[in-house]
Amino acid sequence: MSAGLLTLLASVLDNVHRADLGHGAERAAQSLLGLVGGTSGFAALLLVANTLVLVAQQRRVEIGALRVIGATAPQIRAQIVGEAVVVALLGGVSGAAVGTAAIGPVLQWLIQHGVLPTGPQAGFSPIGFAAGLLSTVVITVPAAWAAVRGPLRMSPIAAVRDAAVERRALPVGRTVAAVATLALAWAVWDRYGRKNGVHEAVNGAMALCLTLLIAAWLLLPLVVRPVVALSALPGRLLSRYTGRLGAANCGAAGRRVAAMAGPVLLAAGLSAMLLCGNAVSQATVTTESAVQQQNNAVGMRILMTPLIVYAALGILNTLLLATRQRRQEFAALRLAGGTKAQLLRMLGWESVIVVLSGVLMAGLVVTVFLAGLSARIPSHLTGAAVLPWGSLAQVVAGCAGLGVLGVLVPGVLVLRVRPVRALRSAE
Repeated sequence: MSAGLLTLLASVLDNVHRADLGHGAERAAQSLLGLVGGTSGFAALLLVANTLVLVAQQRRVEIGALRVIGATAPQIRAQIVGEAVVVALLGGVSGAAVGTAAIGPVLQWLIQHGVLPTGPQAGFSPIGFAAGLLSTVVITVPAAWAAVRGPLRMSPIAAVRDAAVERRALPVGRTVAAVATLALAWAVWDRYGRKNGVHEAVNGAMALCLTLLIAAWLLLPLVVRPVVALSALPGRLLSRYTGRLGAANCGAAGRRVAAMAGPVLLAAGLSAMLLCGNAVSQATVTTESAVQQQNNAVGMRILMTPLIVYAALGILNTLLLATRQRRQEFAALRLAGGTKAQLLRMLGWESVIVVLSGVLMAGLVVTVFLAGLSARIPSHLTGAAVLPWGSLAQVVAGCAGLGVLGVLVPGVLVLRVRPVRALRSAE
């Protein structure tokens, strides 16, 4: 998906440049499509990193066993990063091919809706193909390198013996990155605070929101336990057994819940940021024509579509991966007397906890974003800025639906395997 989208955007920009439409048209296309690529690239980077961190945690036994038999840390790191490069190249080539095939229809749609003027012709762009292919490697290699650091820092015996036990909630590297991101958020807000104007206020608040979302994602393993305790209240109150069991499972597996709630946090936070920012912009004093406002609405659709697709795939991918790796746990519960229906209800309550945890953290970040906006633009408003509550509710409902689907579907598939067989073949 990342390679396909970035290939498509870079190819469209290359075709616009070759059409020689003038500096104004080319700059407008660069501004809009660059924002789409930046937002989507940001989402892709965090979702890929989130998935690789979860995979590395689940491979601690394998990594520990390799180190016990004599493999060195550089050898294991090279193996895992090499695997990531192979996957990135395969996905990059296929995605770039799909993006190249979609240039014609997308370019025609952009011209029909007034986003681009007439003139650009669809054609193969070597620059676009290379940009899409290389972007996957640029995103994946640093994420894989960072994900494998934690398991390699454990002693081999501890990795094999305590693979299912979580020791440190937040690694040192992730803590340093979170503190640096918070400092960057403050610097960004201070920089935009020195400028006047509606666009500067909105852009500053959105930049603040983006950096705070990164910081919240980095800090999730540290704050997930109190957030889970709050999110588990519905299950504890409405279900005497399965709800409490789901709450206990989530409370004891903070890192896993943080990895599962991360895509929900990004999806809800980025979507709410774009929707609220657009609503506030519409309520400010502006000299834009009716045609320009319509083009802005089209631009919002262009921004939201890849973001929604990325978020959906990220949520489903992470939840599918996390749930399928719990075969041994489910088999033990069934041998202890738990029925399939009880385990599915437990998984349902766990999905509620994951979604609520991600939405609560996203709501906190968006609240800071709106507070910053309300402090900067009251003099520019033509009336009260009405937030898009209906669209925000749809975002939350979509995250909830994907969360339930991503947990229950693999749960049903895993529970079809006999418990004894699942325990025997768990590894």
